[in-house]
Amino acid sequence: MKLIIASVIVLFGVIFFLFALFPSAMSVSRVARINAPRDSVYQEISNLGTWRKWNELIRRSRNGDTRKTLSDLSDSNRLKNGNLTVYLVKKTADSVITQWQDSSGRSFLGTYIVTEVNGQVILQWNLDFHVRWYPWEKLASMFYDKQLGPIMEQSLLNLRKALEPA
Repeated sequence: MKLIIASVIVLFGVIFFLFALFPSAMSVSRVARINAPRDSVYQEISNLGTWRKWNELIRRSRNGDTRKTLSDLSDSNRLKNGNLTVYLVKKTADSVITQWQDSSGRSFLGTYIVTEVNGQVILQWNLDFHVRWYPWEKLASMFYDKQLGPIMEQSLLNLRKALEPA
């Protein structure tokens, strides 16, 4: 019996040690090229009130429910939709920083960086996460890119379609 207990303790110790090697900071990033004026791209990403038109993370935060409720609020500095709230943290000449918070209180940062190269606007979107030391959270963070990447790509495509001339 002592051998079984000792083996279980050693096994848990090894698992916690292995997951301690995983990073606590995780970032998912996507980039899009948009043929539109830089000012119009910046205006669209800096006004949270327009995000429902193009941002798939906001659209999907309602879990399929498309009815608008009193808790679905938006203005240029805050957007609440279903179980997700986005706050505008900081705007600079070439970036917009947001804080995303879900209904459980977990939060992460979102950053949009706008640059112009040869008349084309390059928009980079980063989502930065900090995970706790729990092995299940670190394991789940390995899949953030696969889960969020396609949604971010679709959002940037939606934004491109909305801003580029037909």
